[in-house]
Amino acid sequence: MVEVHKVSGAAFDGNVYLILDKKPILVDAGMMAGPTLKNIKKFIEPSKIEMIVLTHCHHDHSGAAPELLEATGARLLLSEKEEGAVGDDLASVAYLFGQQAPNYKVDETLKEGMVLDIGEWKLRVMETPGHSQGSLCLYEEKEKVLFSGDTVFPDGNIGRTDMYGGDTPELVKSIERLTKLDVQTMYPGHMEITSRDVNRQIQMSLRFAKSI
Repeated sequence: MVEVHKVSGAAFDGNVYLILDKKPILVDAGMMAGPTLKNIKKFIEPSKIEMIVLTHCHHDHSGAAPELLEATGARLLLSEKEEGAVGDDLASVAYLFGQQAPNYKVDETLKEGMVLDIGEWKLRVMETPGHSQGSLCLYEEKEKVLFSGDTVFPDGNIGRTDMYGGDTPELVKSIERLTKLDVQTMYPGHMEITSRDVNRQIQMSLRFAKSI
């Protein structure tokens, strides 16, 4: 049975998820490696993690990537549309956090339709621009699980579009795509994990995005 644990531990961090399948992976990296590694060690030795998949390169999701890569030896995967933003203070919005964007090596770029086979789960890559140019979601069709990054959050909330690479009409199109999925559990980039009528929550997010 696949286990998912939220392992981020620092305030203002994006959510970091540890997926324990045949190939253990992290979804996102957060900003502070120390608390995250401490939480990871409750479930697995960090060196057993094979991949770190970033939903996008914003600093609150990627700032700790270099330290986590060093601790795990994992491969890092990121949208092909954001590979050029790595290390860029503006594109990564690191400046909003008063920090500099770190440099890290992208081992594989991701694009629409690719499937990450990690064992029982097959995570389909969906390009969902709007919050950033290369934002991604990951969908596991069999278990109806969505890792939504900063595209949609619980209770009808959405990722902001007023930063570098943001685009509200693109976000609307992306959320429209998500409304066509059957989602039972959503693991968002911020806020709490939800399994409460998730399809309705995504519809609420769409209405909100269209109202802006």
